[in-house]
Amino acid sequence: MTNLLDFSFKVLDFTLPLWVVLVVFVLIGAICLGSYLFILLKKKRKYIYEKEEVSVDEFKRLEKFETQRNDFEMEIAKIKKSRKSYSKAK
Repeated sequence: MTNLLDFSFKVLDFTLPLWVVLVVFVLIGAICLGSYLFILLKKKRKYIYEKEEVSVDEFKRLEKFETQRNDFEMEIAKIKKSRKSYSKAK
């Protein structure tokens, strides 16, 4: 069986060992992964809410408010429906 460290890439008069190529790809991969995680986990993320840029906390607060407003509107619709059916029954 051949040893992986014995492999080398030859281009014209230039010879490059396999381990050097692997190290270069590992470094490129580490830089890409590091930058991806930095962007993903970056603090102070901004969200767009109704054409305005808001912070994470403000976005969560607005989402909660909108959910409560929708629930309230659903309850009002149920009450109106029950009133209509009650008035028709009379």
